[in-house]
Amino acid sequence: MNSASHTTRTTWRLVFIASTLMLGACEKVDEIVNGSAGPETYYYLSLGTSLSVGVQPNGSGVTLPTSDGYADQLYTSIKPGFDAGGAETRDLQLNRLGCPGETLDSMVNGGSCLYLAGSQLEAAVDFLTDNAGKVHLVTIDMGGNDFRNTGCIGATVDLVCVNAVSAQIATDLAAVLTTLRNAAGPDTTIVGMNYYNPFLSSWLVDAAGQTLAMESAQAVAVVTDMLGTTYGTAGVPVADVAAAFESNDFATIVPTALPAPNDQLPVSVANICDLTYQCSPPPEGPDIHANPAGYALIAEALEAVLP
Repeated sequence: MNSASHTTRTTWRLVFIASTLMLGACEKVDEIVNGSAGPETYYYLSLGTSLSVGVQPNGSGVTLPTSDGYADQLYTSIKPGFDAGGAETRDLQLNRLGCPGETLDSMVNGGSCLYLAGSQLEAAVDFLTDNAGKVHLVTIDMGGNDFRNTGCIGATVDLVCVNAVSAQIATDLAAVLTTLRNAAGPDTTIVGMNYYNPFLSSWLVDAAGQTLAMESAQAVAVVTDMLGTTYGTAGVPVADVAAAFESNDFATIVPTALPAPNDQLPVSVANICDLTYQCSPPPEGPDIHANPAGYALIAEALEAVLP
């Protein structure tokens, strides 16, 4: 991205902000004249990885953010009840700050996504501080890319790597959660989540792939337990996405639309094929991201742990 285009966007952003402030001033005058006030604005702040912005492959296999992600679907589900549930007239709005490919390191120090504050975490802190008392909900998914990027699961599973990476994720995530809680204050609900297991799709390949799928489930369970402990220590409820996807169930066999010999699969594998693009043929797949049905299931898991 060149500096000229950045300057142009910055200029338009400033013009937009100035126009918005002028419009807000006009609305305030109208409130005074007419003796009426508009709804009080509150926010749902979504933080995290590509899943938080609903990334999916398009017809050409290019992965792009969409409005079908779990944050969008959760927002659509909780907004009517929130708007109608207060003593005053309220309006819940969604602000997505997530970044595709984000790791805990890049969330803290900055990475491929550009934020005026410098990083996703700094942008989140600024938003929480600027809207103190007005952020109803924060959701966060972090750690998945940290795990995948290390290559602990390849042709085989390296459990030494799995345990070392899980420990590092726990340390880094705990620091992020402390920062978010300090910025949000005690009354803002923060909810985390664990992950489904995209490595299960190796089951479709051959007998060795089936062994790898089962071993990957053991490895992902280590990460899942670590995330649960880390969120729990921080007092943050955690949505059990792994359980929602039945990621560890190899005993229940279900029919599928795939050709033989994969026309019957363990439900864990079938769900990865049904709820993500991991088993899809090119150009859409294989791709680890959830499809709209998968994102809906994640949203349901998040909503289930909301207070």
